[in-house]
Amino acid sequence: MSLQLTEAAAKATDDPQLQALFTHHHEETEEHERLIRERLEARGESPSKMKEIGGRVAAMGKGVGAMSPSDTPARLARDGYVQEHTEVAAYELLCRVAERAGDTETATVARRILENERQTAEKIAATWDHATDLALQAAGVTA
Repeated sequence: MSLQLTEAAAKATDDPQLQALFTHHHEETEEHERLIRERLEARGESPSKMKEIGGRVAAMGKGVGAMSPSDTPARLARDGYVQEHTEVAAYELLCRVAERAGDTETATVARRILENERQTAEKIAATWDHATDLALQAAGVTA
């Protein structure tokens, strides 16, 4: 998830489990952005390219969010899961582009970030029951 989305997700819930998950991922995302910025600079590119790409990814995420605002724990989990898989796809492609360009350092960084994104998607998936219970409780339904 983009930095803004992970920060917003962490603030959007009072649930400690989900808040910790999104806060941790916010910190990871900051590290990922630093790593990518370093790789861009090593190739003589400016971080503005990264911002442009990040802006496009954020716009896609906002498009998903606009369809159904993330105002419940279940929606936060769903939107986070979708965004993580969008990032998995982006890093899969970055790995391949870097490898074909002979940039093994960037490919290594992308693979490391890719693994983090997959792990985060799995962590979010592990919250399905908890997020569902919270959503049902908020709706006044007891299980």
